[in-house]
Amino acid sequence: MSNTQCRDFDWSGELHKTVVHSLTTTFGLDFLLLEDKAGGDVDTVHNVRNGVWATKKAERAYQSRGQYDSHAYHSHENYIAKGREDKAAQKNGELYDAYRNKTMGQREDRHLDHTVSAHEIHNDAGRVLAEANGVELANQSSNLNSTGAYVNIKKSNQTTEQFLNNHSAYKEQKIASIQLNQDKLKSMPENTPQQRHEKQKLQDKIRKDQEHLEELNAVNPEKMQAADDTARKAYNAEVNYAYYTSSKFFKNTTAAAANQGIRMGARQALGLVLAEIWFELKAQLPKMYHECKQKFSLEKFFQRIQKTLQNIWTRVTTRFKDLLTSFKDGFLGGILASINSTILNIFVTTNKLVGKLIRESWQSLVKAVKLIFFNPERLALGDLAREVSRLLGAGLSVTLGVILNQQLAILFKFPFGQELAAFVSAMATGLMTIGMTYFLDHSPLMQKVWNFLNQFKSKYRQALEEFQKINTELDRYLVELSKLEFNMDPVELKEFTDSLLQANDEYQRSMVLATEINRRNISLPFETGNVGETRNWLKKL
Repeated sequence: MSNTQCRDFDWSGELHKTVVHSLTTTFGLDFLLLEDKAGGDVDTVHNVRNGVWATKKAERAYQSRGQYDSHAYHSHENYIAKGREDKAAQKNGELYDAYRNKTMGQREDRHLDHTVSAHEIHNDAGRVLAEANGVELANQSSNLNSTGAYVNIKKSNQTTEQFLNNHSAYKEQKIASIQLNQDKLKSMPENTPQQRHEKQKLQDKIRKDQEHLEELNAVNPEKMQAADDTARKAYNAEVNYAYYTSSKFFKNTTAAAANQGIRMGARQALGLVLAEIWFELKAQLPKMYHECKQKFSLEKFFQRIQKTLQNIWTRVTTRFKDLLTSFKDGFLGGILASINSTILNIFVTTNKLVGKLIRESWQSLVKAVKLIFFNPERLALGDLAREVSRLLGAGLSVTLGVILNQQLAILFKFPFGQELAAFVSAMATGLMTIGMTYFLDHSPLMQKVWNFLNQFKSKYRQALEEFQKINTELDRYLVELSKLEFNMDPVELKEFTDSLLQANDEYQRSMVLATEINRRNISLPFETGNVGETRNWLKKL
């Protein structure tokens, strides 16, 4: 980098402009116009299941969902029909137990289980958000599986994952109970009918516990988890489809996107106005101070104030087109950022920082995409790449500035700490932006890159340049032709000129020229009037 380049680049001026724009937008107006919160502005199934609510309305709807009614879930027609079907299959020795990966015995005590428990479905925030019927969802065929009665009893309202986590503990409890009762059985007397009855009861309990232990031992964790995965996948698909295809989600998404778009557009436009006000005040305040210091006059003071306000109005109205552009870019960026955030929150819960980064990133992306697709100044490839890189570099600088601001806001807990954090972040953003801009515009490496890319021209530009060359050659030839000595006297020259002026179109002019050329025996490199030969001659130029 040469010293000349450094001198030519207005570091202080550019840094001042960048910092002012950062302070009046990203770090200055967000608190007033935009509110970043975890999970975004639209409720999603994923978020509400994790206790993250975007709206109070959705949260209140969940809180008023009503109590779980076991009878409603276990008296549904699908549940009853499936129970009858499985009873008949068990009687014929054809009932498959998906939890224990075996055919159930004809005499086994059977229960029909809601794999995703009815209790879990009733209290599922995602289901409530989707306004889906819990009883219908719980009793889908994919969610109904017959298994041993004791397995179903122990599973109860637990998820499959919770049951499998407790599976070993249940078996250990049964083994301990059986061992304890067997030891107790050895010491029990059986002299009287009552004693023999008590001993028989304990023997029956031991036998029952052993049957329960066999059921627990027969549970196949992989198969049981597979059955849960199948049921849960079908259940979640129904909930997601019910919500994400609903008018409720569409309206909420549209309203949130429009709201953020308007706020972002207002932030960008208002930031531009505030920046122009500051630039004018910065120029006028020293003059006002100097005049008041030399000789203060209230009349002149108010005149200077009036003139300053007029200048501010002139600056703002002069940039009215830029204001509209800033609002439109901010509006579009806000809409896209909101939609992006909503889509992301369908799968993961974003925090406040991520939401802000998404919003700021889209501001730069919108400008870059507009430049790439519309290229209003018809820039060459290298120049276009440089401008797009500058926009993306500025966006990256803002992103890093936002991250810095979040960290400083945590550290600066003293009075005016937040304001200081905003200033430091804006300054850092300005320095990074200016550094990136200078590197892209003035570094020898990037100059080589831009010049190399400029060599690649579109076919339209190549055709245009080719026609420009042809036109230049034609102009040269006509100039040379005009210099030829026609040996005309003034009368003949006037007649020839009048003939050309009276010609109404190119065909008549060409006939006049052809007649004069033939009369003068002027030699041309192509035959007059022969279009093919004329084109061949032009191609050789």
